[in-house]
Amino acid sequence: MKYFIRYLFIFLFAFPFFHQALMAQNADKKLSKRQTRMQAKFEKLAIHPFVQTSLWTGVIPVKGITENIDANLPYKLLFSVTVGPTDSSSAKTENSGFTEIGRIMNLHVASGVPAKNLDVVVLVHGPSLFSLLTNSNYKKRYKIDNLNLPLIEELQSKGVKFIACGQALNVLNLSMDDLIPNIGLALSAQTMLSYYQLKGYILYNEDKAD
Repeated sequence: MKYFIRYLFIFLFAFPFFHQALMAQNADKKLSKRQTRMQAKFEKLAIHPFVQTSLWTGVIPVKGITENIDANLPYKLLFSVTVGPTDSSSAKTENSGFTEIGRIMNLHVASGVPAKNLDVVVLVHGPSLFSLLTNSNYKKRYKIDNLNLPLIEELQSKGVKFIACGQALNVLNLSMDDLIPNIGLALSAQTMLSYYQLKGYILYNEDKAD
């Protein structure tokens, strides 16, 4: 039992990266027995207090908490996401950067923060831009539906602002017409990173999360 708890802790600590690999393997039907047990355990325990579309936005309740955040503060969260599909195999899974956004929002709500106190901005650059493709454009590129759209639409409906990097769009030969509606456009993600941090937003770099 103690070994299982240890593995579960490791699973949660490295969640953003582990679950991307887990989803990719799941798409290819290659989950190990241990991964299957851990996923089943997570599915059983996880709750979704605010963002509900994806399993992977879930959080596990913890009893006996002695330290908590001030739920009355405004929480200005800035996410930088570059991870995205690189081939038809990785395109079969949800973008782990986007599911992690939902998970962190759920963590705050589970900690008692009212949803109205969350102010969330997502800077999308690099391959993550492909996750913002309309379903028809995604199918044209990867021969599969864009599984990210339900979660993105839910996040947008709950006030999350997505901003595309104009530099990356240019390099990847994409245009705003290729993307779903209600996406902002900036000259660059890098200037938005400095701008929003100067405005007091807390940066979560989803490519280096733990």
